Amino acid sequence: MMNHGLLLALGLVLAAFLPGCAPMTAARSGGGGHLLIIGGGLDDDIRPVYERLLKLASAHGPPRLVIATAATEPGYDERSELTGKTEALRAWAPSMPVEIIRRGTSTADAVAAMDRATGILFTGGSQARITGRYRPAGRDTAELLAMRRLLDRGGVIAGCSAGDAMMGEFMLLGGDNARALGAAPAQGRERTGELRIGPGMAFLPWAITDSHFFERNRAGRLVAALETSGRRLGIGVGEDAAVEVDLARGEVIGVSVSDSLIIDAASLERDGPMRRNLRARLIRQGDRISLRRGLSAKPPAPQPASPRHVVHLASPSQNRQLALWRLFMGASRPGSGVWEINFDEGWRLVAWPDGDGGVIFDAGPAPAPQDPLRRNVIPWPGD
Repeated sequence: MMNHGLLLALGLVLAAFLPGCAPMTAARSGGGGHLLIIGGGLDDDIRPVYERLLKLASAHGPPRLVIATAATEPGYDERSELTGKTEALRAWAPSMPVEIIRRGTSTADAVAAMDRATGILFTGGSQARITGRYRPAGRDTAELLAMRRLLDRGGVIAGCSAGDAMMGEFMLLGGDNARALGAAPAQGRERTGELRIGPGMAFLPWAITDSHFFERNRAGRLVAALETSGRRLGIGVGEDAAVEVDLARGEVIGVSVSDSLIIDAASLERDGPMRRNLRARLIRQGDRISLRRGLSAKPPAPQPASPRHVVHLASPSQNRQLALWRLFMGASRPGSGVWEINFDEGWRLVAWPDGDGGVIFDAGPAPAPQDPLRRNVIPWPGD
């Protein structure tokens, strides 16, 4: 696997020279409009997300939404995706006009629809197909310019799953946690599992975004993406969860009942293979966090000596998909001590309170496996 120094250098070179991708210290300020970043698996009955989408699309007049399916796989039946999303939107706003931009829609027709719209909703699939169609190799297209006009007039661009991942100037294209952190070698001729990042749609200047975040335990690869790209902030959004970004104010706002997570790598240090002194904070419904300032300028709080909690991935009464959320939730409570997860793939997170409602954490390879019966496990309240 490519060593860290080379990866970091490559990331900084990309940041300096790829169109639309600027180093962290030179990120563009946000213009107008809003982003609604949805982590994936959006059910039709997630009221806060649909209501917020419609409210943002109605801010300057009657709402008119476009559904864009560029992310869907070739050969995939777009009709089921379009039918599901159209019916969901019309369940909340029966009389609202909804237009469709398919993979094969012409540039002229797509631009005309976007110029009529007050909001665009990108469906899931592959984020590389979105940029391949609308921002190939970091170049502006007529469609991308139309999307920027929509934001400039106060509209909203929403994205689910792949539509989440494409929002930043950099976007994650692939990679698993262990290999991204150097805890396991990439496999096979095509280097399966290796971290891959590239130019995104560049709507969001301050952060890299990731989808299906808690369900797929993606904190490790988001940390590696921040380190490699030189970006300071990462936003991880889970399934049925959403955050809003107010581009004019430079704020991220919690929309859904389900939490999201913001990671701040401003104080990141390398200690061998470990990444230390990262900050994180759960984004809860109604929270507002400045993306211009980040989480804190205070020195990171030192790791306390005790108590120590080990979060098991499949303990009784616990949904495996909630283990990562559980670590950050537990470690955010003042005085709660140290929280640790050792993932089966060979990497781990260690977290503790920062004293301000957030978390300090380290990420890197896990130690040699231990007998779980010998671990000092303090149960989560209610277990």
